[in-house]
Amino acid sequence: MHMYTVLYFGLATAGLHYFALVLAEKYQRWQALRVFAKHHKTKPARRENPWDVLGIYKVVAMARLVIKGTSLDGAIDLFQRLGRTYSSKILTQPVLFTCDPRNMRHVLITAFTDFDSSRGIRDHLFRPITPHGIFALDGNEWKTARRLYRDHFSRTRDIVDLDLQERCFRNLEALIPSDNTPFDLQPLFLRLMLDLTTAFAMGVCVDSLRPDQSVEKKRFVDALIHVKKTMARDGFLGPVHVFLSKKEFHASCSTVQHFVEDIIRQKLAVSRPKDKSDSQEDVATAVESCFLDKLMEGSGDVIELRDGVLTLLIAGIDSVASLLSTATFLLSRHQAAQDKLRASILDKVGYELPSFNDLRGLAYLRYVFNETMRVYPPVPFNARTANQDTYLPVGGGPDGEDSVLVEKGARIVFSSWGSHRDLDNFGRDAHEFIPERWENLQADTLAGFIPFNLGPRACPGQNFALMEASYVVVRLLQTFSRIEKGDDKPWKENLGLNLSNKNGTVIKVVRYPDHSGVVKANGHPVIEKVV
Repeated sequence: MHMYTVLYFGLATAGLHYFALVLAEKYQRWQALRVFAKHHKTKPARRENPWDVLGIYKVVAMARLVIKGTSLDGAIDLFQRLGRTYSSKILTQPVLFTCDPRNMRHVLITAFTDFDSSRGIRDHLFRPITPHGIFALDGNEWKTARRLYRDHFSRTRDIVDLDLQERCFRNLEALIPSDNTPFDLQPLFLRLMLDLTTAFAMGVCVDSLRPDQSVEKKRFVDALIHVKKTMARDGFLGPVHVFLSKKEFHASCSTVQHFVEDIIRQKLAVSRPKDKSDSQEDVATAVESCFLDKLMEGSGDVIELRDGVLTLLIAGIDSVASLLSTATFLLSRHQAAQDKLRASILDKVGYELPSFNDLRGLAYLRYVFNETMRVYPPVPFNARTANQDTYLPVGGGPDGEDSVLVEKGARIVFSSWGSHRDLDNFGRDAHEFIPERWENLQADTLAGFIPFNLGPRACPGQNFALMEASYVVVRLLQTFSRIEKGDDKPWKENLGLNLSNKNGTVIKVVRYPDHSGVVKANGHPVIEKVV
């Protein structure tokens, strides 16, 4: 009996000792935060639903908005009610939501090293498909990968293949009805970008716009689309996604990876690139050098090369397809802007195929793209996780002008959807599509305008993406004298890896009666007139 008493006493003492250590650690942590908060003069941000201490109601509310397709409107409503910056909880996780440009610049530029972009946010989404890709990395590994992408995309003039662009556009044009029948251009733009991006990334076009696409390429495309849809779904579901079956997702990841790996092994097996031809059987055969070739200069590891290629396929397809679809949707509903854009194109380029300098010189086209990305940003939300105790410069206190404490592990969700509709930056007509507003605005320096992100994590391929989109829009407006809306359905949010219109881009087109197709005359590209 005495032995058990001693044992119980020992256990109780150990338990009390452990409890005391935990209390001491908590107290030290509280003291450290108190000193930090006092030093930076922080005050709490306004709290959403203070009674929701576990953040369960927040998850339910967010799920309802996603199901209803009103997440973006819901975000604006919260910012209007609680201020540009407010705090909340999602399943016990402290979260600060902000659309204040000052906070966004602070997180993305000034205090960049205080926040992680991948760890705990998206690494679990990208790891199954690109375990070593840049979207799953932080810190020094990310810096090394980033340098390669930055160096390659800094040579925009050298890597834009206008011949490839034209051939892919011709394949797109062949699928457009010629009898003024309404059709949805959105899926065609996705297929266009699939062809362009696969050719650019790995030197093999998947021919998704061609009627003779091979079974193997179609299987790859279907698998890639499924992978990206699942990643988007799991990203919005958060921790709940672990309860869903991943069997088909992992099978699709395997299909995508094996397809790319086979191409890499074929390239590694030859000592020098084979002669290229202009065969129409594969538009990628005209690509003199692809991104994979650049990667192979520094590595022969199949998995590393695969993840580099797949990173581009995940980042570069839907984003540009979304920009093209949304821009066309808006132009079909704003005829004055469409007519002005067409007139500027015909004035500077005429009916010739546009050159690189032509595309760079189309100021009004850039205004149209800026306004499209402002009204419907490709990525309406983004997030970071604090890797140390830090702060936001504004958002605290009664008027939201004091700094806010951000504890290590807390998450920051910043909304370009909110900042792009900021009345202080864009005026009382901020919700309207008006490309002319950019005549007096500088996109590079405008606070809160972040279609391609800001700072070290800004998209390195943004100029390349805009060149791709510019070529397509120029050729559309050279080919069709009028692009009209094909229905009266409004724009409706569809949240994926990139924002898109759930109602599609349904339009009707009117062709020029005296033009059909492009040929080369005396070495110069011109539109062939029908005699």
